[in-house]
Amino acid sequence: MRLRGTTAILGLTTLVVAALTTGGPTRPAATRTTTAAGAPTAPSPMLAADTAPGSDPSCKASRYPPKKDPYGPTIKAIQARGTINVGVDLNDYDWGFLGPDGATPQGFDIDLANAIVASLGNPKVNWIALDDAQRQPRLKATGDQRVDLVVHTMTITCKRSQDVAMSTVYFEAGQRVLMPVAQTKQGESGPDAMKGRHVCVAAGSTAETLLEPDTTLPTPQQKYKVAKLDKQDQELDCLVQLQLGNDDAILTDDAIAYGLAAQDPQTTVVGDQLSDEPYGVAISPSEPDLASWVNQVLEDYRKSGAWRQSYDHWIKPNVPGHPDMQPPEAQYANP
Repeated sequence: MRLRGTTAILGLTTLVVAALTTGGPTRPAATRTTTAAGAPTAPSPMLAADTAPGSDPSCKASRYPPKKDPYGPTIKAIQARGTINVGVDLNDYDWGFLGPDGATPQGFDIDLANAIVASLGNPKVNWIALDDAQRQPRLKATGDQRVDLVVHTMTITCKRSQDVAMSTVYFEAGQRVLMPVAQTKQGESGPDAMKGRHVCVAAGSTAETLLEPDTTLPTPQQKYKVAKLDKQDQELDCLVQLQLGNDDAILTDDAIAYGLAAQDPQTTVVGDQLSDEPYGVAISPSEPDLASWVNQVLEDYRKSGAWRQSYDHWIKPNVPGHPDMQPPEAQYANP
C-alpha cells in the first residue's frame, strides 16, 4: 500500500510540514466503513451523540461568552504587532495540509482559522505546524515558540479545559479503527479488531489516552487489550507504519481516519465510534478576550453558512454516504 503523491515520503520524516506539497492526493470515491472484508455497511454518521440534557460530562460548554471587544488587551496586541501565530496540523488531509503551491495551507481547520484571522483585520499569519503533543505547551511558551491559537482537530476534554481556554464545539467526531481491508473480519467491532494487535496512535492524542492501560486493573480486565501501543508524532506516520507492516491498525478520530483511508484505498474504517470527540479552538487561559472573540467568530461562521460550505468541500466527499450535516450548536457554561 502506498500513499499517493509525496505523502508517504513525508510520513518517514520529522519535517511533517513538507508532506503535502502536491496538495494531497486526487480526491477518490468516498471511504467505506466495513465490518466484513470488503463489505460496506450502512453509512454511520460522524457526529457523536450529544450529552444528556442538563449534563456536560465532556466539558463541551465554553466558559467564554461570545463577544468581539476591540479594546481587549489581547486583540489590541495582535492588531498592534500586525501578526498572529496560529498552531495547526499541516499533515492532515482535508483538515490542514499544504496546497499545490507547497506553501499555502488549506483544509477545514484552515478555513476556520482564516475566518478568525479575517475578523482581526487580517494580520500576517505565521502558520506553525504542531504535533498533537505540542498543542497545549505551545500556547504557554514564550517568544517565537508561542502560538496565539490552536486550530488542530483538538478534542475538548475536562482536563484540557482546565489547562487552556477552549471555544465552543465546531465539529463532532469519534474514535474509530482504521486497518487494511484484507485484515477485516465479518462482524468484527473496533475493540475486537485491536485485540492482540499492534495499534498505532498519535502521541498526545485522546486515542492514546483511550488505549493506555488502566494501572488499577489487572491485564484480563483491561477494556482494550492491544498487544502493543505504538506512539507516533502524527497519524500520517501511523499510516506509514501500517503500510510497512509494523502495525496492524490505527486508532484515531473518524474525521481523520476517513482522510487517511482516502489517501490509501486499501484501508477501511471499522466498527462504531468508541468515544465522543468534540473539537474546539484552544487559546491561552490568560487571554479570555481572545477566547470570547473566537466564540463570536464561530457564532457568525455557523450562521453565515461558511461552516457548511467548508464541510461540503473538505469533509463530506470522504464520509460514507456523503451525509449532510449542520454545525454543532454552541453551548456555554453558566457564569
